[in-house]
Amino acid sequence: MLRHNLHVNPCTSVSLFRVLLSLSIGFAGIGIGGTALAQQPHGWVSNGHISAYTLAPGEFELSGTLMRVNDTLDVLNLREDMLAGTSRLSADSGDLDGTRGELRVGVWTGLELFYRRQTQDMTLKLAADSRVDISGLDEKLQTTGDSYGARWVFFQSATRNPNTPWTSAALELTATKNKSDDFGGMLESINFSPTVNVRLDPPQRFDMNRLKDDGWNAKVIYSHGLGDSLALSYWAGYGKLDSSSGTSTEIEQAAISNAFLQTFDISEDLVYAGINLNWQGIQRLPIQIGYEYINIRDRQQQIVSSNSTLVPSFLRGSNLSNSATANHTLYGSASWWLTPHLYAGISGKVFKNQFVGILPHYNNPLSARFSETPYGYIEFSLGFKFNPGL
Repeated sequence: MLRHNLHVNPCTSVSLFRVLLSLSIGFAGIGIGGTALAQQPHGWVSNGHISAYTLAPGEFELSGTLMRVNDTLDVLNLREDMLAGTSRLSADSGDLDGTRGELRVGVWTGLELFYRRQTQDMTLKLAADSRVDISGLDEKLQTTGDSYGARWVFFQSATRNPNTPWTSAALELTATKNKSDDFGGMLESINFSPTVNVRLDPPQRFDMNRLKDDGWNAKVIYSHGLGDSLALSYWAGYGKLDSSSGTSTEIEQAAISNAFLQTFDISEDLVYAGINLNWQGIQRLPIQIGYEYINIRDRQQQIVSSNSTLVPSFLRGSNLSNSATANHTLYGSASWWLTPHLYAGISGKVFKNQFVGILPHYNNPLSARFSETPYGYIEFSLGFKFNPGL
């Protein structure tokens, strides 16, 4: 049985947070000591938005975001369409309940660091399987993700008016790491044939496990103004992601245990291209819309799968090689500056192929079945931005 584990070991999120904190404190003195030069147009919201601008030295932006999909908050009825297209899901499958925190710190002229942490619970209530009786089956795929990196401006206009956009070019480097909790339940009985049923006493646990991914990407970004209130940004990039998933059971009987033992290790090379607009025609109301294309140029797989009828159909991984290899993402947001330092915002995101190229370990036997299904969610944000030198 061939097994191959793919792993990238970036520094931990805790260590990065400490670095960000110490740098923000250390470089804050740059802004305090004199008048800070603007590194982005006045009234700009940085978090959740790609551009070639950075925060000024000592400046920071901290935001918290709620992510939601349910009966009421269903972007373009995509959740409803997903349920209508399959008999495997039931009830409120497709619901999403998530949070994201983001910290961005200017550490030098034209250089900023950032850190994001996101948690999300996606509801997946599965219909009954005629081959097995299952109790206590999990109903949510619970995922935690961390990303961190730096943005460096290597070119910008010699003269800059902080009230209007200017020409700027930057390089952004990002490392990502995501992990989901095991998803499983208790096997109570297995139907070997219409007349042969074996009951397990006590019931035995089975899991979809090893749900994680990590990787990196680099993007070159170019921004310029289109008048006094409109900025246009373009970017292109390359990245690499490694992901894993698998299944196993506590049952010690060799035939059943071996049937449940599956491993899926995938390595992907990706290219990115995108464009967005930032419009501030109304004072204190920045509006942003954007598009990004993600293409998986090379997908290498090490798969050990089972076609045994002993394994519930939603755990069989024979379909992973046929998963989508591209994604189109759209987003739009509107923010309102409640005070010079505090803003509230609402945004929406839509994906052509769910989380393809975004959460690669979702290419697992359970969620890969919906990888070519459009998906989207609503976000509600509250952010704080402060420059001690202004």
